[in-house]
Amino acid sequence: MSQGGTSLFSIKGLKEGPTLFFDDHAPFADVVAAVEEELTRTNGFFRGSPIVLHFGGRLLQKEEWWYLKETLHREEVLLRYAVSNNAASRKMLYKEGLSVRESIPSPRKQKTDQDTIPPEGQPASYLRYGLRGGQKKVFDGDVILAGDVNQGAEIIAGGDVVVIGTLRGVVHAGYPDNERAVVIALNLTPLQLRIGPLIAIPEEGQNHRGVLHPEVARALDEQIVIEPYNGKL
Repeated sequence: MSQGGTSLFSIKGLKEGPTLFFDDHAPFADVVAAVEEELTRTNGFFRGSPIVLHFGGRLLQKEEWWYLKETLHREEVLLRYAVSNNAASRKMLYKEGLSVRESIPSPRKQKTDQDTIPPEGQPASYLRYGLRGGQKKVFDGDVILAGDVNQGAEIIAGGDVVVIGTLRGVVHAGYPDNERAVVIALNLTPLQLRIGPLIAIPEEGQNHRGVLHPEVARALDEQIVIEPYNGKL
């Protein structure tokens, strides 16, 4: 499996909430375009959720901020506060009415695995049908789908994804950065697979295996690996 992803910005699920880290040096129009593409792809995953914006050391212009703010408001994303290492940018954002800090507060305790996974006991979503090409479903937690996920269909979930059928489309489990999430399918032949911040694309011929059996995809050593599923995680 090969990995890839955008370097224009990243999303991390920190204690303060979902945080967007922006590239300091890339053209800001490209950064905003990448953010808009991701928000469109996730189809309302962050709608109504307060997020943190981290601009790093970028000298942010007022017009650039307006451009980003319009994009976020259009997707109904709420703003918690901004972080900037640039004094002029902090001053501008403050005048624009946004709470702004110089850094993200340090956690009071060491981060544990429990900080990055959905709360235990959260019920999983269960779908008794498959997804056709062009369909997209977004879930806050785990999802179990009894049916096929056909090519051109997409699932985005904050937790695990279990497909009782053939998975040919695109799946993003553990969105945005839960690397403990897994993807399980009776026939795992995805066009693209994401777990947390990791992205994998099948190599040539990988999705044409002759023998079909349940498999599980998980993150291991900063890459996605696929293994036979033997009933244990």
